[in-house]
Amino acid sequence: MNFAYRGRDARGNAVSGNIEAESQELAIRELRRQGIFITYCRPAVVTPARDWRRLFRRPVSRRDLALFCRQLATMLGAGLPIVTALHILQRQAENPSLRESTGMLLQDLESGEAFYRALERQPRVFPPIFIHTVEAGELGGALDETLERLAGHLEREHEVEEKVKSALTYPAIVSMVALLVVIFLLTYVLPSFQVMLNSLQVPLPWPTRLVLGLSEGLRRLWPFLVFFMAGAGYGFYRWQQRPAGRYQVDRLFLRLPIFGPLHHKAVLSRFSRTLGTLLHSGVPVLLALEIVRRTVGNAVVAGAVERAAESVRDGQSLATPLEASGVFPPMVVEMITVGEETGALDAMLERVATLYEQEVEAVVARLASLIEPILIVGLGGIVGVIVISVFLPYFQMLGGIR
Repeated sequence: MNFAYRGRDARGNAVSGNIEAESQELAIRELRRQGIFITYCRPAVVTPARDWRRLFRRPVSRRDLALFCRQLATMLGAGLPIVTALHILQRQAENPSLRESTGMLLQDLESGEAFYRALERQPRVFPPIFIHTVEAGELGGALDETLERLAGHLEREHEVEEKVKSALTYPAIVSMVALLVVIFLLTYVLPSFQVMLNSLQVPLPWPTRLVLGLSEGLRRLWPFLVFFMAGAGYGFYRWQQRPAGRYQVDRLFLRLPIFGPLHHKAVLSRFSRTLGTLLHSGVPVLLALEIVRRTVGNAVVAGAVERAAESVRDGQSLATPLEASGVFPPMVVEMITVGEETGALDAMLERVATLYEQEVEAVVARLASLIEPILIVGLGGIVGVIVISVFLPYFQMLGGIR
């Protein structure tokens, strides 16, 4: 059998890999003979069919994790052992990925692992804030209260994320429909009019010539255009995967006229809520800032958080580098300053998060009433220009006859 293992060698370095053995006991014995201190050893048998099924599984969302947290907190608060609670959650989990992850957690717990250590082995399912908040709650002896608070955090973050998505989805869909309508008019409708326009034997006005030129160019060059757009899209994707590209894209997104402020408020809300939750749960401030840096969702803000962590590591204030970054409004900086001075930084961050969550809701409501007429007018204007360009030669000819 093939066993996956993790552990540390004689020098204390982390090691991992697979080993062939007839049983788990023999695999552990062989690893110990090699001088490896084992922290994890389990059969690693995965069939190809199972791998294919995983490709089509629904990922574990924040909403799934929030429900998982709240149910687990309720059962722990009622006095159930954590293993029994996880068995119940595994049986009733609707998400197959979460059901499988819960089963893996049970195997680790039954082998004597701590709960947060078991979570660390599944970073694709459980984010860093989840793992370290549970670690603080487990070590502090208040796991049920910590899970309840974590569930509230995940639920609020999910709500903000869904509202931002809803604000961006509608204009994206309408813009795509407008592009398809324009392509249809230029490639299928205008060619039927081009023969009639050429038979008029009158000079065509420049708008008509422009539209007909676009139509002919699109029909002749569409393979090259598709290839160019695909290449440009792939190149942009690879560029923005790099740290420098990601930073430039995120900085540009913050400066967009309509959606930039919405994204900025959502990022500030996530920063405040995540940092406040971690600090309230007892996570050390430097570790909390590192988690926030990885989960804040914007490279510009993440850079400011990294500089703030360096400042705190040197024994200085958290608010000063955040203010110098230029991406944190004065109100946020002032609230953080007051929180540091009074020792209630987590409570101040919770207030900031609540404020920005309310502002996100207000911005989304305004966008819903503002964007719809703008998009409709824009789509109507583009179609109108094409139609007028087609009929303009007829109007000029009728005017000449008169």
